[in-house]
Amino acid sequence: MNTFDGCETTDVAICGCGPTGALLSSYLGQMSIKHIVLEKESGITTDPRGIALDEDGIRLLQGAGVYKQIYTEIGTCMNIFKFIGGTQKDFSREATVEMDFSTTEGGTGHVGFICHKQPTLEKHLRDAMASSGFCQLRSNCTVIEIQQDEDWTYCRYRDRDGEVRSIRSRFFVGADGKTGFTRKNYLEPLGIQMEQAHEYFQINPGIP
Repeated sequence: MNTFDGCETTDVAICGCGPTGALLSSYLGQMSIKHIVLEKESGITTDPRGIALDEDGIRLLQGAGVYKQIYTEIGTCMNIFKFIGGTQKDFSREATVEMDFSTTEGGTGHVGFICHKQPTLEKHLRDAMASSGFCQLRSNCTVIEIQQDEDWTYCRYRDRDGEVRSIRSRFFVGADGKTGFTRKNYLEPLGIQMEQAHEYFQINPGIP
């Protein structure tokens, strides 16, 4: 039974403002789609986490309007990758496979791989979010309940002042990671397991 009468309404609600949530927000803003991003932290997390972007990640940043910052502030292109088989700790062995990720040859026109500084990446994505006028980023907000019916999704959250508030949206996006509220408190109780691919094939060995 829906108990979210009188709640705030928007088109999309996003739980989490890491790179995934921020990137989605920037694209929604470009399409003039109103949305609210709920982030439990007060600011950008400075702990080292993600370290790399492939050419598709670079292409997505370009689409979000932050391409010029990629090589000047966000990351550094990696060059030759050498893959060495076996378990011996001998890095002088001849590589089984050697790949040049500094080339722009391929389907996207970007280099194959860069190492990035995630806090800097998130800063520029949040700048892109703010430039559209269609995003409301609410920090220090913790999602505590998610529901849905045939027409809407609903979430209840606790704001920076400890007040409990509610949002009704056409779509709710869980961008709060593998240990976040969306997965652990909403999806998994419904029987939706976000398992690793190798674990899936171990459980279902007959899958071709």
